[in-house]
Amino acid sequence: MHLDRRGFLRTTAGGAVAIVVASLLPAGCSTDYPQAASDRYSLLSLTDKEYATARSAAEAMLVGAPVTAASVAQAIDRELAAVGDPIRTDMKTVLGLIEHGTILNLHARRFTALSAADRLSNLDSWARSRIDLRRAGYQALRSFVVYFAYIQDTTRPLTHFEGTWPERKVPIAAYPVDFGGIA
Repeated sequence: MHLDRRGFLRTTAGGAVAIVVASLLPAGCSTDYPQAASDRYSLLSLTDKEYATARSAAEAMLVGAPVTAASVAQAIDRELAAVGDPIRTDMKTVLGLIEHGTILNLHARRFTALSAADRLSNLDSWARSRIDLRRAGYQALRSFVVYFAYIQDTTRPLTHFEGTWPERKVPIAAYPVDFGGIA
């Protein structure tokens, strides 16, 4: 893909503005986002707001899946705590933009305050956006949500994954290997 001077400036300026806006967003009060407390989960890397956003996105994306949105959000939190920066910082930025970016779709309320149908519509607009940063943010969030949903054991009937070799107790025969003479 060829990127001319104007495209480069538009892409970098747009990304820089979005990151500045996300960094200036208020951190939010924990009383506004009670999801982690109601799930009885102690956060490791996400804030209450980010956890609530991840949980709300999972609720919207995983309709009919045999997993809970809380388990997906908790898995995202645990993984971000383990992986560290820059992935953690980037995902926290995406979650902040998703939470407060609803104004771009003419919604007066935050993402977590929308109905499930409106959340899905909002996420769909991110997926189809002309702005590369919005599409990339959607893909990152969707990838996290789908991955952490479908690695759970409850989804094995859907994916037809029988389990790892040790779980299936598949015997692996040991046999000697002749590497020939050593020179």
